[in-house]
Amino acid sequence: MVRFLDLDDSEAARRLAAIGTEIVPTTDEGAEHVVVARVLPIGERGVRVEVDIEPPDDPFAGMGAWHRNAQTEAHTVRSGSGVVEFWTPDGAVSARLEAGDVMVVRGGEHRYRPLTAQRWAIRHSGPADTELETTDTGRPSDAWPVDGPTAVG
Repeated sequence: MVRFLDLDDSEAARRLAAIGTEIVPTTDEGAEHVVVARVLPIGERGVRVEVDIEPPDDPFAGMGAWHRNAQTEAHTVRSGSGVVEFWTPDGAVSARLEAGDVMVVRGGEHRYRPLTAQRWAIRHSGPADTELETTDTGRPSDAWPVDGPTAVG
């Protein structure tokens, strides 16, 4: 279940809502589908691919760099854990994602770092042959936030 690292849940949700982003913990597949149905049109709700993600050698490269995706995303963490950060008008919002969390992103600037081996179900808007269009924002990547007693930076 999602755990915000630097803010209480209500403040984190408020800041994320300002950039069209939400992280929804789900307890079963039925709840996951409710979240997805709320944000993606009927023909775009299916899982496009399930991917296995390993902790990176370089935590600031790839999805670890600050970026935006052109499509609306509704991804589900199937297993493992990682840290995500979103940039908002009020600063960064950091969270630890766990199995069952659905991450909805509507163009918000973010970066992601797996902490353990993970499996994700990837969904996003656009025609079936559309890939995620990622743009690096060039924001400098500072150290990753500390998650409880375990430093992730």
